[in-house]
Amino acid sequence: MKIPLAALNLTMVLLSQLPIPIPDSQGNYYSNEAPVKGQASPRLMAGSLWKVVTTTLNCRQTPNINSPIIQQFKQGDILQAKVYRGGSDEVLINAKDSQQLPWMPVRRYPENNPCYVRANQRYIQPMSP
Repeated sequence: MKIPLAALNLTMVLLSQLPIPIPDSQGNYYSNEAPVKGQASPRLMAGSLWKVVTTTLNCRQTPNINSPIIQQFKQGDILQAKVYRGGSDEVLINAKDSQQLPWMPVRRYPENNPCYVRANQRYIQPMSP
């Protein structure tokens, strides 16, 4: 099936208008919203896609540096942020630890239970269109 060039251009324009997250002065991302979305089952919202930029990234059971490591990711791996429901809106704010540092919940496969990675530009960066 061919996609009309006009439709393709419109899609690219819409994607390019989504904001790319900017970290704070310490490199922290407090929101997990980014322009490129992953896939999810019909009853779930697709989360934003993030790329691992450090050699090895620990994913922890809870958003805390002392929490058990339940999975490790390697540089170049693509992570999908887990999106939660909060009232009538999706929750796109990352959890914070006791030092107020943000941790992003990411989907694990085949389970849908999340693990948490430190949401800092030293470890992850948003995928761009």
